[in-house]
This record gives sequence, structure tokens and C-alpha cells, in this order.
Amino acid sequence: MTKQIACRSIAAFVVVSFFTTAYAGAKTLTSGKSSIESNRAGETNVPGQHADDIKFSALYSFEAPTANTFTSPLGSQPDTRPVLGSKNTVYGMTYDGGLYGNGVIYRFDLQSHQYTVLHTFSAVDANGDNEDGATPGVALTAGPNGVFYGVASFGGQNGNGTVFKISASGEFTVLHSFSALDESAHNVDGANPMRTVAIGYDGNLYGTTRLGGQNDCLFTHGCGVAWMIDGKGDFRVLHQFTAAEGHAASLTQGLDGKFYGCAVWPATSLPLGPLPSGILYRMAPSGQDFQVLYSFSQTDANGDNTDGADCYEPLVETKPGVFYGTASNGGTNGTGVVFSFSIWNPGSVGIVHNFSAINAAGENWDGADPYARLTRAPGGALYSTASYGGANGNGVVYCIEPDGSFTVLHTFSANDPTTGANEDGAVPDYGVVLDGNRLIGMADYGGTGSPAGFYNSGGTLYQLILDEFPQ
Repeated sequence: MTKQIACRSIAAFVVVSFFTTAYAGAKTLTSGKSSIESNRAGETNVPGQHADDIKFSALYSFEAPTANTFTSPLGSQPDTRPVLGSKNTVYGMTYDGGLYGNGVIYRFDLQSHQYTVLHTFSAVDANGDNEDGATPGVALTAGPNGVFYGVASFGGQNGNGTVFKISASGEFTVLHSFSALDESAHNVDGANPMRTVAIGYDGNLYGTTRLGGQNDCLFTHGCGVAWMIDGKGDFRVLHQFTAAEGHAASLTQGLDGKFYGCAVWPATSLPLGPLPSGILYRMAPSGQDFQVLYSFSQTDANGDNTDGADCYEPLVETKPGVFYGTASNGGTNGTGVVFSFSIWNPGSVGIVHNFSAINAAGENWDGADPYARLTRAPGGALYSTASYGGANGNGVVYCIEPDGSFTVLHTFSANDPTTGANEDGAVPDYGVVLDGNRLIGMADYGGTGSPAGFYNSGGTLYQLILDEFPQ
């Protein structure tokens, strides 16, 4: 029997690790209810709030990275979603820090609170090249036998990024280094993989690159590619994205075996107004039968539209052919939406939640810029984060119940205006993972402050304890 995790069942917010050394700013309310299954638009009138018995604990703290070089031995700014490992551990990556300022891969023991650096990305030369990559992507992906897969957006033998794997003990292997670009910023295999590796039902690895490839898109760059690495380690390009499709973002495999994803900014030249809003697509694992399923509408001069803009992260499938996702911009207030899409009704998306307007200080009640993917609980609730907005402008953790009710679970606190310090972190970019009765996530900034200010802060790894959990 599965028991639904109630969105409001929050017992405590605990910072389980500081990454060294934030953003600010909340007050517009809307009313109504949006059912996840019926896709009725609206939001519940639930202001951002903490539970009365919230407990805060800073269990591990890092010094700020060195200004300008962004070096720190243990890593800084954990701008990647954590992933669960075995034996009560989580694994993650930092965007900056490490001995060379190119990030690290870490393991954190949730019981002992021991933090271990498993891999430090090496220094790059004057051309931006190294052996292992630099600036890791959105998240690691857990595979069989305790192996994790990921991408680095830069570095590698040609400075265009790498695909890699790493064992729980830290054994690191580069699986592919993206090739050099020609004078037109083109290559065959793509460049700058920024998202997450997907492991297909066939055991192969799938992913995308934002740039490179053979077709022109915005800013005279390539549009990116979708790629696959098979069990023998052979790399193959599945699809060359075109200007009509946009720059490749994410992909995820559906229950029907096909891959579904998002692409952003479909255009060949910079428009006079806002950038195009992006698409949803589908393709076979072979790369054949590529199909644009939906095109998000153009935003106006204020950044507003009816259906959202800029979907970056993987969709989540709640039942066959029904997907949910986030668009970080657009919507009626220009602050992003949570949407649904059904392959049975491809001409439209349902708006599950329109994030409210922000004031001049970047504040609202429910968050803004919902950049992160959604995490689905067994009972059907969806959990995620909005990177900005909230009562202090530093983002929120939120939940959408199966009936569509929207609840703010945690509002990140204000930071010190000089050092960027706060107690819980700021800018929770990439959502949360569900581990029993707790949510675990990261905040890119905040935590222990820095003399160099907010953008030199290091961020936090945090957990939210739920009163109830799946049984």
C-alpha cells in the first residue's frame, strides 16, 4: 500500500553541509486550484512558510573560494543536483572550487556527515583543454554496480567537454571527449554537454550537447546534438538539432521506450525582441522519427506568455504518455510555470502552476525561475525548487499535490548584504531527491559568507524532513 506524502508534512529543515559562502528578497497571492490530472489553471493561496519546529544545523562548513580563481580544496558552489548512493550517502558535484577552480565530485555520508572529495577536475591549459573535463553538468546519474555517470561542460582534450563515469570509491574514467570546433563553431559530435546522462532501458547512455554539431543556431553556434554511448563504449550521434528545433537541452526515456525532451531558442539569428521560447520533442532511441511535439508561444516584451518559456530539465512521466515539466521563464507573470503535456493532446500544455509576479526586490510568495526538474513521490506529489523569488528572493522548495494544490515548503532566508552569508543557502537551482521521508537538495550560494560577497559564497547541501513517507 502506498501512502501519499502530504506537502504540508514538514517537520524540519536542516542544512547538512555548508559549501562555502548568496541573492535576495515576497508578496503576491493568487487563488484557485489546479488538479495535476485535470490541468485546471490556478494556485492555492498558501504563503511561503516554515514549520513551527524547524531545526537548523550547519554540520559541515567550507571556506569561501579564492576570489577570481574560484579555487578551494574541497569544492565550492554545488550547482548540481545530488543523487542517492548506497549506505546512506549522497553524491554530487561542485561547479567551482577544487584545487584548480574547475569543480569536484564528492560523497557525503548522511549519518556521519563525513564529506569526501572523490575527484578534483584538473587544471586547463591556455586553450581550455585538460584530460578529464571542467565545470561539471547538472547532476550525476546512478548506474549499476555503484557507478555514476556525468558530463563536464568544458575542458577535455578539445575544451568542449567530456562524458565520464566514476565509481563509489572515486575511480574516474573519461568515456568521450568532444571534438574540436572548426572556424564556424561546428563539429560532428557536439560541444558543451550541460545536462544529465540518461541510462536507457537497453543499458546504453544517452545525452545532449548545448552547442556544436553541424547546423547553425543562435549566436553563430551549432545547435547541439543528441548522442549515445553503447555498452562497448562506442559513441554515436543520434540527432543533429536544427535552427527550427533549437539548442538541445534535456531528454528522458518514456514508458513507451521513446525519448522525450526539451530544446530552447529555436532561431538562426538574434531576434529584435525576446528569444523564442523552445519546444518539446520525441525521438526513437536510434534517433529516427524525431518529432516536434509542442512549440511554446513567443513571450512579449515583458517576458510573459500563456504557456511558459525555456524548459531545460528532464520531464517526469506520471502515467503513460502524460508528462510534467518546468519552464523557467514565461507564464502570465514572466516568472515561469509548471506544466503538463499529454501525447494524446499534443496541441496544448496544461498549466499546473503559474509563479506569481515579483516585486522590485525580486520577492514574491511562491518563488520564481523554476529551473529544476520535478521529483515524483510514490503517492503522486511533485517536489522541486524555484531558484529565485520567495519572501527573500533567494528561492523556495515547493510541492504540488495530486489535486494540484501548491505549497511552499521552505523559503530560503535573506543573506548578509556584505558577505552573502545566511544559515540555509540561496538559489536552489536543481531540485530535490526523495530519500524515504526526507528531501535532499543543494543551494548554489549562501551559507558561510565571504569578504568577496554573495557570488563568492559556497552554498549548502540541505534536507527537509517529512512527517510521513511511502510505506
